[in-house]
Amino acid sequence: MSIIFCMKKFFSILYFFCVLSNIYAQYTIPHKMEWWYHDRFGMFIHFGSYSYYGKGEWVMQIEKWSKDAYQTQITSQFNPHNFNAKAIVDVAKSTGMKYIVITAKHHEGFCMWKTNVAGFRDYTGNTVFDLYHYIGFERDILKELKDECDAQGIKFCLYYSILDWNHPSQTLHEYFSVMKNMEAKTDYVLQMKAQLRELITLYKPAVLWFDGDWCENVYPPTLENWWNKDDAINLYNYILSIDSTIIINERVKRELGLGDFMCPEQKIPDAPLERQWETCQTMNGTWGYDAKSYNAYNSAQSFIHELELIVSRDGNYLLNIDPLPDGSLNPNMLVILHEIGEWMRVYGESIYGCKRSPFIKQPEWGVYTAKDNILYAHIQKPNEVKTIEIPLNSKKIKSVYEVSYNKQKLQYIKTSQGIMIAVPNKQVYPASIVIAVEYKK
Repeated sequence: MSIIFCMKKFFSILYFFCVLSNIYAQYTIPHKMEWWYHDRFGMFIHFGSYSYYGKGEWVMQIEKWSKDAYQTQITSQFNPHNFNAKAIVDVAKSTGMKYIVITAKHHEGFCMWKTNVAGFRDYTGNTVFDLYHYIGFERDILKELKDECDAQGIKFCLYYSILDWNHPSQTLHEYFSVMKNMEAKTDYVLQMKAQLRELITLYKPAVLWFDGDWCENVYPPTLENWWNKDDAINLYNYILSIDSTIIINERVKRELGLGDFMCPEQKIPDAPLERQWETCQTMNGTWGYDAKSYNAYNSAQSFIHELELIVSRDGNYLLNIDPLPDGSLNPNMLVILHEIGEWMRVYGESIYGCKRSPFIKQPEWGVYTAKDNILYAHIQKPNEVKTIEIPLNSKKIKSVYEVSYNKQKLQYIKTSQGIMIAVPNKQVYPASIVIAVEYKK
């Protein structure tokens, strides 16, 4: 055997083991994030007074509404009388979602709970700008949702916008907000902290999901770019001083390495990121309810494939729903969520508690996820693939089976690269099928 051949074989084996070693090269998971990292799949809910108008949550900025016109013509008409916490949590649970994030306050500044922080007032300065004071809506829908989440074992989480297009300290300019003066900023930050303390005390969220942080990070801050990294670090530490178990996203001030996880929006990274991450995604191109998108939901298969891909790259998936103006749920959306739930009931074990693919190269037929001593092959083109080959020749195989209710054993043969498996002709669910390869550690 020639020296060159031996060297080639050595480096080939070395490369193969390096690729396989990625299965252990996971993130270091802080204790408080273990549940989040395990659960993988959550529900986002965008619901606020903008829902009444039916043109999405950014309509105030897009259509250049003044504060008084927006509040008197849109917010004052909002009436979520058909909001049903049990129905929402039932849907989340049946879809396979393990946590729910709902908008407590979006950019419009309208508070979805009865706040006692008096600085958050309507444009007249006379009325607190929330469901209870401004609308006269006496139910606490956040508490209803929190209680139902607790009853059904779902984690309850809250979204909060750092900027506030309504607050008297700020004026909407382009898409961010301009501060009146730096004294106004100081007062606003104190009031924001008071509201966050209120939300933590009242609802005990497992995650605080921030947004509205996207001004430039400048020193010293200006009236146009008033929120910087120092402000974000201060806010992060303040929250943890109240409850150290709360998970906080990077959008206290994004792209600066802050918070506990990264938040790519409506996109999936090409590879695992340097720390924990979560992609948030719409179902129909809009976050808040938009009447034009009433029938425009993407297919269940597209969301299933995204979930599989995200977990194969070690991320979480936060899929948004957009309740109708009265709080009820769009039946077109429910059909899609039901289909996702059917797949999750069969194949959820290949998602929950799973980690990234152990291989650098993604196969043409789908993706891999991994857990303990099991590799899951997600075949996303089941009608086009007859066999798959998995490079596991360093592992002693215990069992190969299709992950369904019956865990049908599959035949396989050893090859020079690993094992060759025949894909079943019949699949439980058409979006994709999952084959498990169990091996000895």
